[in-house]
Amino acid sequence: MPIPTAAAPDHVAVSACLLDAEGKVLAADGADRPYYAASTIKLHVLLAALQAADTGVLDLDERVPATDTFTGADGALFTLGGDHLDSTHPADGDPVSIRELLTRMIDRSSNEATDHLIELIGLDAVGEAITELGLTSTRVERMIGDASALAAGATNETSAADLARTMRALVRTSCPPSAPTSSAQASSAQASSAPTSSAQASSAQASSAQASSAPTSNAPTSNANTSGAPIPHGGLAPHSGPSTHSDLAPEAGLSARSVDLARTALRAQQIPVIARALREGVPWGSKSGWVDGYRHDVAFLGDPDAADVRYLAVMTSGLDPEAADEEIARRVRALVADVAA
Repeated sequence: MPIPTAAAPDHVAVSACLLDAEGKVLAADGADRPYYAASTIKLHVLLAALQAADTGVLDLDERVPATDTFTGADGALFTLGGDHLDSTHPADGDPVSIRELLTRMIDRSSNEATDHLIELIGLDAVGEAITELGLTSTRVERMIGDASALAAGATNETSAADLARTMRALVRTSCPPSAPTSSAQASSAQASSAPTSSAQASSAQASSAQASSAPTSNAPTSNANTSGAPIPHGGLAPHSGPSTHSDLAPEAGLSARSVDLARTALRAQQIPVIARALREGVPWGSKSGWVDGYRHDVAFLGDPDAADVRYLAVMTSGLDPEAADEEIARRVRALVADVAA
């Protein structure tokens, strides 16, 4: 029996968000639009698990019996199967450390590891991490493969803006760089044809009020296209208004140990999309996600400790995998031309 995911999208859409080292929006296109999240929810599970480790709730060195069977929302057990199983995952009952579960959830997108971690920390902890980070379009309401939760209307959603912000929270240090915008960032802005507005520096409170009534910029082009063909990037310009996702919003505050674990797992990504469009030698780490009709990726580009690091998220719906990958590559070339292949 197929593992439940989400209903197929009925239209084509592409959204993107690019942040600088301080979390300010450099460019955005439909960035707050929610999409079915697929495996990108694993970033939010990672954030919640690392916060639990930092507070002593979770011991990353503890070894637990590996499993592919979990408790659904209705209290009944369900078992993952088919393509949702990782052939390299430890056999049922074999000991595995929580640290290894975290790594496997990210570098090879293990669904077994993800559900195991959610059982250990609880969906409420994931929701609290999302709320504390101020994410506005993200919901993680069910475990992967939980048919009972899906039938009850539970879903997992996020947006390009929330993904970029979550990536930044996972890999930034407690003392972010304060150097001025680098020449690399300036090059990216020039590629989009307009200077970044100073209005980006406005507060998160004012930004949220304005963003709640503003239309998404990709609606006219993306939603009207139902042919399945790649969508043109439409000359994405740097964000010219107040940012909904300002660096003034709450931070994750992860320990140096947790940040190092997150960076290591993201750099070991075995299923990259954005990175395929980068020049050789550009540092990166990423987390992709896909199910039928949806394909997404989010990455940090550059050294997370440097002032010129950027965070790029691109989400797609209604495209086949090859067309989606090409559309994501086009966004890379349009938004970060200085590091694109």
